[in-house]
Amino acid sequence: MPTSHLSSLLRKPQTRLITVEDPGHLGFDYTIRLSKRKSAAIEVRAGKVVVAAPHRVAQRDLKKWVNEKAAWIRDKLQQQADRAEQIPERQYAEGESWPWLGEPLTLRILSGAKISCERRGESLCLSLPKRITSDTSRPASSAVQRALENWYKEQAQTLLEAKTQAVCQQLQARFPQAQCQRVQLRRTKSKWGHCTHQGVIQYNWLVVQAPEWVVDYLVTHECCHLVHHNHSRSYWNLVASLMPNYALARRWLHQHGHTLVV
Repeated sequence: MPTSHLSSLLRKPQTRLITVEDPGHLGFDYTIRLSKRKSAAIEVRAGKVVVAAPHRVAQRDLKKWVNEKAAWIRDKLQQQADRAEQIPERQYAEGESWPWLGEPLTLRILSGAKISCERRGESLCLSLPKRITSDTSRPASSAVQRALENWYKEQAQTLLEAKTQAVCQQLQARFPQAQCQRVQLRRTKSKWGHCTHQGVIQYNWLVVQAPEWVVDYLVTHECCHLVHHNHSRSYWNLVASLMPNYALARRWLHQHGHTLVV
């Protein structure tokens, strides 16, 4: 047997995608993803249904499983649709309300020599050069969005670094190892924060749109991981010692975090 043919037979199977269109009784289409994984699972994310399974599992068995779980899948899809409707549709226009630490700021779009953004009382003043506002080929909304993102990131870096330092100082009285090496900002889809074993704390900068007590919880949550790199009872007891009402803030993020967008 030629070496090339033998190699192809020994090669591990690749991922295979099979689209199953709903014949009408399920209420949803789904995709079967066959790969070298060891177990099967039904994933419902962003309004899409994926059945992930090993190559060895027969398609008829997977389809039967989906039929059995159809009610659960439809419930998940409805929950995701409801959450999607709660996400504000941004126009990036004059007079729009933008949250800062849970309080609304009114967007004011002004004419200026360069792009800049600053808070003035209860207003968020964004200056745009006339070359941008007068360019009909490119909507000014994209420039407004980028300017807002930069403003939130800058404010978040300053605020979260200060809050992280304050919590670490509280912890160091009992746990000298609670040293944060660096604060980084990331825009993640599934996590609001992360603490590495090297002492680097990462935050999703969109959290600064949430009420300040929710921001304080997130900072406390990540700083306590400098002491306990897990979610053990000792870890949660430490969180509670710094923030007794942490469960309320945790619930707020779960219920409203998806509405924090730029």
